[in-house]
Amino acid sequence: MLLATAVLTTSFLGAPQLGIDQVAPEQTVLLMSLSDVGAMLDRLKETPAGDNLQPINDMKDGFMDGLPDSMSDAWDESMEDVDFIEMLGQFQMGMAIYPEVDKETTAVTIGLTMCIHLGEAKEAMGTIWDQAMEDVEEDQSDNFEIIELAETEVIRIDSPAEEDEEEEDPFGGGGFGMGMDFESAMPDRFYMVRVDEHILLSTSRSQMVRMLDILAGEEVEGGIGETEPMKGMTGYIGEGGLRMVLLTDHLGEMMQAFGQPFMVNMMKPMVAAMFGKIEAIGVAFEAAKEPALVSFRMGAWIPEGKSGLMKLMSRNSPREPIPGWVTAETFDYGRINFDFEGVVPWLNDVINSNPMLAMQGGQAMEEMEPMLNKVFSGMGNSIQMSKSITYPLNAESLNSLWAMPAKDGKSFTDALAEMAPQMGFEPRDFQGHQIYSMDMGGMMGGMGGGGASMDVAVAVGGGDIFMGTLPAVEQSLRSVGKRSSEDSSVAMKFAVLEDMFSSEPVVYWRVADLGATMSAEAKVAEMQWSSELGRLENEDPELAEELAEMMGEGEDDFMASITEWIGLSAYEIMSVENGFKGQGWILAPEEE
Repeated sequence: MLLATAVLTTSFLGAPQLGIDQVAPEQTVLLMSLSDVGAMLDRLKETPAGDNLQPINDMKDGFMDGLPDSMSDAWDESMEDVDFIEMLGQFQMGMAIYPEVDKETTAVTIGLTMCIHLGEAKEAMGTIWDQAMEDVEEDQSDNFEIIELAETEVIRIDSPAEEDEEEEDPFGGGGFGMGMDFESAMPDRFYMVRVDEHILLSTSRSQMVRMLDILAGEEVEGGIGETEPMKGMTGYIGEGGLRMVLLTDHLGEMMQAFGQPFMVNMMKPMVAAMFGKIEAIGVAFEAAKEPALVSFRMGAWIPEGKSGLMKLMSRNSPREPIPGWVTAETFDYGRINFDFEGVVPWLNDVINSNPMLAMQGGQAMEEMEPMLNKVFSGMGNSIQMSKSITYPLNAESLNSLWAMPAKDGKSFTDALAEMAPQMGFEPRDFQGHQIYSMDMGGMMGGMGGGGASMDVAVAVGGGDIFMGTLPAVEQSLRSVGKRSSEDSSVAMKFAVLEDMFSSEPVVYWRVADLGATMSAEAKVAEMQWSSELGRLENEDPELAEELAEMMGEGEDDFMASITEWIGLSAYEIMSVENGFKGQGWILAPEEE
């Protein structure tokens, strides 16, 4: 029976290849696509890392180990004379996630449409797909049916009915938290078919018909690619490579699928005040020419003008040399323009956009506003960010720093002297400067990064305001007076990236030894995890054993291999008329 779904019918001979931009409906919220895999793998093979592509095969083997024996056997048989890496190079796919509204009940569920082009892999992958469908038909015969759509036999599978729970979830179904009902948001019907080298899947009957019509050569209008936000995003990031695009027009509708329309409607104005009306955000990665391994493009489509946080970061300026306080241990440096004087008005807009927040926080904001104005008026209009790594690695090997120009150092230090004791910071003298520090324990969050020093500090020196981990702030104060590091080891480390940057003024630019940073952060995080697990073994051996089993052993092998494949990285972002656009590069590691 299933063979009929896998046979190429006459109407599809010479059919076009499906593109997700044409297939995805106009209410799409998340779009992903993957093409030109072969070019990426070929570029990887040209690098030192190309000698070790075994982790890709290991990833495949791990996936297959979790499949039923019938599918694994079918895979082994079909792959007997096939190179998995070469086969993977033929693979192309597109996926769209969107809200589906029932016209009768107005209930909203999550919709999914996916199209996969197997290319030369159609024999091997098609075999395992057919076996999977046979297994599904056998295991779920009551929910499995073959129907005809667009003159093609298509599989329709209904999700089995869930048994009523004896007790209701106090958090609102599915345990998703905050009253979100994740289970009710999921679709209960799927349509799927393989047509020669194409595998099509959708939760929507009309979407499946649309894909089949396109394959049959019929002209089909519409699709997300015809909308202005997607056209704008395509202008920024293109159509090829690995693409991920978030479109916001129907994001509120999709969130309503989780059973919280009141929360969604209440949060909309707040999100708009916080970030402005961003209609689309996207990024695309493609294979690049030497010395780059991968290039990528980024974009944010904001045609109605920048507001909220986006407005505070909208000023372009020429790139400047890396400053002198950046140490030789620095593996990551970036600079972003930011309007600190606009922070207090922005916070007021965010608070006033939400009646509940305004009721609870409005008065507190009024009391804090004079002090906040003092703090922010003392800051300049940019932020420089750096991360450093010291070896041998230990729990405090990673340090981070934020530096802002001190537009009014006295105003800032006066405010700091008043606020710091209330926040738990202790003052002390350091080489003629006053430094405020506090032991944050595990509270560093995203600023410090994994494994950062537990002590954070704030200080003013040499016309700059420094904030970050204590060792980084102290080292910056030692370097006061050295204004440029053009001839330093740091500048020399990133010199190869200079020719890749454009000459245009930018909002944000960054350089990093991405492979070394990722590797160090992973190793320090592993050290911390082992230390915490050892402590837990003494307090609660049973829980420690469960956590160790849950985390597994060797789970980070693939990520560790990835860090060995990549070297330096850089990117730049510009403010443009309809939003932001950017470009970046990831280089292959240098040969040792």
